[in-house]
Amino acid sequence: MASNHPKSGLMLPQAWLRQRWLRHALREYPVYDPPHKVEEYLLSRAEALENFDYFMRTRQERMAFFVAWLRRYFRVSITFDADGVKVLNGWGNRYAGLLQLKDEKGNPILSYFTYNPSWTGENAGCNVLFDIGTTFGEILIANMPKLHWALEPTAELLPRTTKRLKKTAGMSFQRPKLAGWDDPLSVGGVHHLAWEFSTSMLRRMTTFQGRTRYNRMGWISRGYVRNQLANAFASFLDEPSPVSDEFARMRSEMSPAEYARMVDEQAEKDFGDE
Repeated sequence: MASNHPKSGLMLPQAWLRQRWLRHALREYPVYDPPHKVEEYLLSRAEALENFDYFMRTRQERMAFFVAWLRRYFRVSITFDADGVKVLNGWGNRYAGLLQLKDEKGNPILSYFTYNPSWTGENAGCNVLFDIGTTFGEILIANMPKLHWALEPTAELLPRTTKRLKKTAGMSFQRPKLAGWDDPLSVGGVHHLAWEFSTSMLRRMTTFQGRTRYNRMGWISRGYVRNQLANAFASFLDEPSPVSDEFARMRSEMSPAEYARMVDEQAEKDFGDE
């Protein structure tokens, strides 16, 4: 959970009180324990599949625990619809930024990706963070039954992108994703979304410095920061947006194979030369 390191800004009093309660609530929270606790981009396909199989076996039980935990300790009830996502988003505005440990510069450490340090003790919030992503994904599936969990469903369609991600830390490569939209290149990286939301709340909602920066934003920007999960849910119910309007137009004019090749080539250009 977030620490009050002097270089990272003074913690808001309400955030400090919430952190204390969160530590109490996390005392017996179950650890997410896949067989290979190494950042997944470093795993072989076979090892990543073993982690994915563990996720598929445990996701329903963990989600049920998380929902009951929210109800027990925070009097928050999650329903499997847009209203439930809004409730989860609202809880996250108060607590998601406290689920990660910070380094001396106030940035989250990378344990959520690396599993090091382990997700125990003060770092137990990573378990909740992962379960937020899982629950968000299951709510999406409940509202869009055509969706399903998959392990890197675009790997064969986007070989250049896949090769790059296989060498890149912090991108959630080979973690569970949602697939099943009409566009086979559309993917729901919901566990990465949970991390981005938590990181945004950590930087903007836990310290005086961050809150000041947040308050200086325009109201539209503040709404985007505050409602990240709810906005993403609405977007996913339609379909993850293409890279740009131009790409959306070209997608309608190309075969699926041509479109995938174009997207892959563009991603390689965006990454630049190694």
